Amino acid sequence: MAKVYRNSAEILAERAMESDQRSKSQQASDPSNKPQQRRLIYGGTMPVPPQAELPSGTTQPPTNRRFTKRRVSPFNIILVLMGTAAAIVLYISNIIAVNQLVNDIHKSDVRFQDILSEQEILKAHINQMSSLEHVRKRAEDELGLRNPTDIPRPLNVDQDKIRTLEEATREH
Repeated sequence: MAKVYRNSAEILAERAMESDQRSKSQQASDPSNKPQQRRLIYGGTMPVPPQAELPSGTTQPPTNRRFTKRRVSPFNIILVLMGTAAAIVLYISNIIAVNQLVNDIHKSDVRFQDILSEQEILKAHINQMSSLEHVRKRAEDELGLRNPTDIPRPLNVDQDKIRTLEEATREH
């Protein structure tokens, strides 16, 4: 007659107790004999017991599923290797592109600094050329202009000559 269990914890506890008792009895009878390892794989679901055989609130002990070895096809291995190779190639090309951009930025920054220094040199040259001392010196040396040494005098203008000129311009 089969035992009737109320829940799966009772089943698992009884199995554990049975395996401990069996392994102790085997070791006592033959110490050179290694204990047998059980390969139980629990499927995670309990089968529904037939209602006619068991009283209500009880379950049958779970059975183990068959162990099946999963095979990996060569196509899947090649596919994974190709994907990995593509990812590595994309990663390396990204690193190369970033390095080229960094070099371009550095070259542009160096060129910008050169332009700024050239601009500062030109500003200094403009300030030197437009200084009052430089302009006065060039005017004296090249054009022969000098600052007046005597005091300016007022000019005497003949009013009669101005009137005759005005009349002559009106007639024409």
